[in-house]
Amino acid sequence: MLTEMRLFNFKSFIDDSIPLSPMTLLAGVNNTGKSSIIQAVRMLWKWATVGDPTLPGHGALKDMKNLNVARDAPIKIVYSFQKGHQVEMQIEFMDSGKPTLNAFEIPSSTILPFMSYVSADRWGPRVSLPMYTAVGDLNEVGQQGEYVIDFLSRHEIDIIPETLRHPNPKAEGGNLVFNVRAWLEEISPNVDFKHGTDPKRDLSYATIDGFRPPNTGFGLSYTLPVIVSLLGMSAEWEEDEKQKLKTDNGTLVLLENPEAHLHPSGQTAMGRLIALAAASGVQVIVETHSDHLMDGIRIAVKEGILSSHKTAFHYFTLNDDKTTSIESPILHSNGKLDFWPKGFFDQTLKNRAILAKR
Repeated sequence: MLTEMRLFNFKSFIDDSIPLSPMTLLAGVNNTGKSSIIQAVRMLWKWATVGDPTLPGHGALKDMKNLNVARDAPIKIVYSFQKGHQVEMQIEFMDSGKPTLNAFEIPSSTILPFMSYVSADRWGPRVSLPMYTAVGDLNEVGQQGEYVIDFLSRHEIDIIPETLRHPNPKAEGGNLVFNVRAWLEEISPNVDFKHGTDPKRDLSYATIDGFRPPNTGFGLSYTLPVIVSLLGMSAEWEEDEKQKLKTDNGTLVLLENPEAHLHPSGQTAMGRLIALAAASGVQVIVETHSDHLMDGIRIAVKEGILSSHKTAFHYFTLNDDKTTSIESPILHSNGKLDFWPKGFFDQTLKNRAILAKR
């Protein structure tokens, strides 16, 4: 498990440590550094797999440097793991401004958890989705959820932990696909979800209540990759080698705005699912703007589903000099926080106070 990151001169961070728990929640107004934390995690995996930490669409390494530091100041990110491993990535800048990556220890797949990243830019309802045709195994749903049906089809009979199984009788037996359907019913009661693949055309597809997805509620398709990722990464895979790596190194799910397009009750259910996944051994780092999702996690802690010691809440604000400040309220076992930072999910109370005035 990834337990901490320390960031030097990286984007809006000058020298900041980010403790990470089995369930880490990142909150704050827009453009305060939340996504940069997820980006820093993704850079480590990119570096480990292809030797280059740059991410598509994010520009060159020089674009990651904080604007307030000296021209020759390096970017440095130190990643700490539960087993005592530590990996340091340092990007130095020559007089020409050209960056050089200094790998003090190349990250190895033998210490990195399996990772699944589901971005805020995931696909909505589609008539069909692609199948994974590249060399190698399909180990995640795709950052835009583009492989969610293919992944589900390959892993549908895999068994998820008993602690994560939905109480709905339709989820009996613990199969991944049965539990995916049960959790979809938390969003839309009695929804009938079916899926399939067409390998000859490299396409996968789904129907919702017998209709193609574009003719149904947007939230179901948009949420499906999140549900499948949380449940699928916890399941016991049939491939012995992959399952051994998952068992030894753990799994990590990165989620951006999993609450998007969901009714408040669905957002609360999503928070509960995230807590259940974390309690079942999946590390989850979630960026959210939803107090309902946060409350779902808090309720799960109060009900004893997830230990409060396995949670971390971080609230981000941007200073006048465009650097980020982080406040980290502690969640107690009764579901209450030890303090509420100004602006931390307090807008509902502010609005009600205004409306209550005579």
